[in-house]
Amino acid sequence: MNGARLKTNLLSIALTLTLVMLLLAPINTIHAQDGGRKVDKIVIPFDAANSTIDAPSLYRFKDRHVANWIVTISNNLIYNPENDDAKVILRFRNNLNTNEFLEVGMTGQDRVLWFAVGKESIGYMTMYRNSNAWFPERAIMMTYAQGERLSVNNGQRIVVDRLNIEQFAIDSVEVYGRNGIDAPYNAIAGVITIEVVSGNPLDNPIMSVPFIVTGAVAGIVLILLRLKRREKDT
Repeated sequence: MNGARLKTNLLSIALTLTLVMLLLAPINTIHAQDGGRKVDKIVIPFDAANSTIDAPSLYRFKDRHVANWIVTISNNLIYNPENDDAKVILRFRNNLNTNEFLEVGMTGQDRVLWFAVGKESIGYMTMYRNSNAWFPERAIMMTYAQGERLSVNNGQRIVVDRLNIEQFAIDSVEVYGRNGIDAPYNAIAGVITIEVVSGNPLDNPIMSVPFIVTGAVAGIVLILLRLKRREKDT
């Protein structure tokens, strides 16, 4: 009984922390801008999702984001209902090595979300893939902290936790969805909004809120997993 109550309390705390992070995101951006932090926003039209893998649409941020950056992705595309394979793929290239990238993909059918990395040392590797895993009303957040660690939150929970991607700087994003010119269109309306904030959290403490909340939620999830294992053992 006590174990069940503890798990309920921990879940409540995790949900509260996630809500706090989402509510503070606009405040975080305002403070970052006031404190001289780098703030970027790009609104990508739907037809970028109809670009092909050989000729992706390229969007450049006005700044180069090197350390302690946070990327939020809001997907409000209207996918082509006649295309069962409708999708959009975002690739953030590493400014320090353009052969490396971070990839976020989202399908229309079943709302599949995947996250992959492309590294010279390991090649292309999918780190997460699941259905019903992205939400139009909730932003996807990628958090890159000092120590070269990346975490990804799908708006509901952490799906990639403290992945070591080494040094990674972003200044642009490639967008596409079709494998070739003969493939059907992926999107017919809507936009994708990408916001990036970067800087030193020590210079602007409120920037550290997403990093702190991400760590706290990860700790709670770890505790819940351990409690579940203990229950199985008993």
